[in-house]
Amino acid sequence: MEALSVRDYRNNLAASFTQADQGKQVLIRRKNHIYALISVGQEDLMITPELQKRIDEARRELTEGKTRHFSNAADMQKWLDEL
Repeated sequence: MEALSVRDYRNNLAASFTQADQGKQVLIRRKNHIYALISVGQEDLMITPELQKRIDEARRELTEGKTRHFSNAADMQKWLDEL
């Protein structure tokens, strides 16, 4: 599918949203980048029980001091490289 220019997208907003609602791919070209317009369902915006469990665990680890602290970006990068 060919990407719409920003001007064409602006001039056809309603049609573009209708296509996205129907599951069709809508691409928008801006300078040298291409973006996609997609429909996001309500379920994509909710925190699932599994995600909430991970959030709670991360908060607990933070409270207990089980986190890593870096004084600068180079130290953090060194740690990441060692993983």
